[in-house]
Amino acid sequence: MSLSKDLVLLMLQFCAEENLKRTAHMLEQETGYFFDLEYFEELILHGNWEEAEEYLSSFTLVEDNKYSTKIYFEIRKQKFLEALDKEHSELTSYGDTLTVRRSIINEMRAVIQANPILHGKTNFPPINKSRLRRLINQSLNWQHKHCAHPHPQPHIDTLFTDHKCPGPDNIMQQNQLENEISLVTMSTELSASPLTGTTPAVKPLNEVMSPTDSSSTCRQDSANDVDKDEILATIEGRELLQTSPCVSGDSSSGYLTESFRKLSVNQMPVLPLQTVVPARNAASEESLVMWQNISARGACPNNELTKMEMPQISKVVEVSRCEYVILPSLVQTNTIRRLLYSHSGNGVVALAEDGTHLLWKWEKNDDNINGEASTKSTPALYQPKRGLLMINDTPPRNSSLDDQLLFVPSTLTLSKNDAYVISSSGAVISLYNAISFKELRSVMRPPPAATCIVFYPPDNNVIAIGRHDASILIFNIRTDELISKLKGHSKRVTGLAFSTTLNVLVSCAVDTEIIVWDSRTWEKKKSTVLQISGGLLGSAELSETSIELDKDHNHFLAVHDTQLAIYETLTLRRVKQWTIANFCTRISHATYSCDSEMIYAAMRDGIILVLDASDLSPRYEIDPSAYLPPRLRPCYVGVVDPVVIAAHPKKKNQFALGLSNGEVVVVEPVFPTQVKLAGLPSSL
Repeated sequence: MSLSKDLVLLMLQFCAEENLKRTAHMLEQETGYFFDLEYFEELILHGNWEEAEEYLSSFTLVEDNKYSTKIYFEIRKQKFLEALDKEHSELTSYGDTLTVRRSIINEMRAVIQANPILHGKTNFPPINKSRLRRLINQSLNWQHKHCAHPHPQPHIDTLFTDHKCPGPDNIMQQNQLENEISLVTMSTELSASPLTGTTPAVKPLNEVMSPTDSSSTCRQDSANDVDKDEILATIEGRELLQTSPCVSGDSSSGYLTESFRKLSVNQMPVLPLQTVVPARNAASEESLVMWQNISARGACPNNELTKMEMPQISKVVEVSRCEYVILPSLVQTNTIRRLLYSHSGNGVVALAEDGTHLLWKWEKNDDNINGEASTKSTPALYQPKRGLLMINDTPPRNSSLDDQLLFVPSTLTLSKNDAYVISSSGAVISLYNAISFKELRSVMRPPPAATCIVFYPPDNNVIAIGRHDASILIFNIRTDELISKLKGHSKRVTGLAFSTTLNVLVSCAVDTEIIVWDSRTWEKKKSTVLQISGGLLGSAELSETSIELDKDHNHFLAVHDTQLAIYETLTLRRVKQWTIANFCTRISHATYSCDSEMIYAAMRDGIILVLDASDLSPRYEIDPSAYLPPRLRPCYVGVVDPVVIAAHPKKKNQFALGLSNGEVVVVEPVFPTQVKLAGLPSSL
């Protein structure tokens, strides 16, 4: 395999990590190195025949061989039949459109895999996540090691030129500027390094040798040591290089010295760090950090120690074992966009991007006496005897509505008694009976499309509807009565939450604005916006904001793909905030545990972070290998990722994940004992 091909595949992985789907597909077409079978099947399922042919033509032409001819024939045949059906409905004889398209997909998948032209192009090679970033990190570390005057606080501002630390004169000017800083702040955590993508794990104090130990020697650096020893961290958005570690005789443990901004020149903190096991660290309560002098070249510290009281830190423990169950389904769907537990806790309902609903229920048995959702027993996919499915209408692809939305919004809500489902997939809002799956009524054909819906808790007939035009409707779906129309947002509404305790409705929009409304008068009371670092701003259309009230309704969790934040419900005062670091993967979705003591956050690279809701410090990290079976474990980021997460309403250690391949997994992590370690304070 040529290195140029490797580079293209790394670029495709990077695009998947950054959710640059269109860019990735264009690169696939132009290079022909990877045929995204899942994307091709999605085009077929949605009836995008021209796009499907265009994508296919980048890899093979109709006359290339019999397999290619067969694929083109099936596409054009189905396109013709569906066009004929529109003109002459009496000629229809091939059944439900979606069912036929799925049948064609299954048939074409076998033909594609047998096509020698596409051989080896439908499977992405196994690549460690964030591999391109890692290679860049290693290059920058190597460049810094060979600087004539390596600075302990290097500025990595661009990748367009080789990194070079400034000369002695410029360093002196830089130090003078740093000496003027009068306040030392440190970030909430040693988040993923902007150059290595990992953070060193902290060793307990009693496992770290004394800096005065005569057996301590400075480690000799080499090009091969870059990955383990030259680790960078992000402190308040600034890239800082950790200098060479000092290690004990057995080289099994030691500490790294980090270059933090301090009031006096050359004073830097010493953190006990493990040099080989990567992990993230997060702030907790009280501990002790040692500060000592160190040379700018990274020599071993001297014996001058200054003790300083600092908040304690907790190591983020990697959870290596989970109990999980993949929920069975014979109904083929695409990406799961919305996911809910039933209020009783015995079922899970999912809404896929194609408008298909899936409902699973657990039955009472010897292994599951209460009949609640459990990983110890497999639920059944519930369907009425008549075999009905709840399937929402979706806007036609390339329609004016689709162009307006740039995406197909999916919204789902369940009545308090679990008897009714209300949902929308970019078209009309549908009310279903959750027992018979019968569609009871449909209302409000777009535009504007509904983007989020919640039931009004005191009355199952009343719903709040957030819409693409930034308005919110309070609507009685039984009587078709518009109770009120709320105007205050300037962008599409993405989240709604009622508090009957406080008599308020909390709403949020794609531009991160949050508004509190009086649910008796429907008047606007307060508003605020999430504080997002300029370097983390992305496309507004892709950066969803969602909200969730805690169990007491006094606070709510705001989720953005760049941060988690907790606010007081009535005052909108921000209490806590946790922000991803530069170069870190973004957040797909997050939710409170049922007791509001933990927060489960699904990251786009498949990692599940478990944070302490009291201070928003990450406590546990769950790798995809712990909750996915081997057939679903990703060879590269973007194959099977968690898209949405829901917490069990009664079990604090259980959550469900909606996956990008249309499946749902219920997970019960086995949490190890949390380790208390020394480290850095929280900065909120």
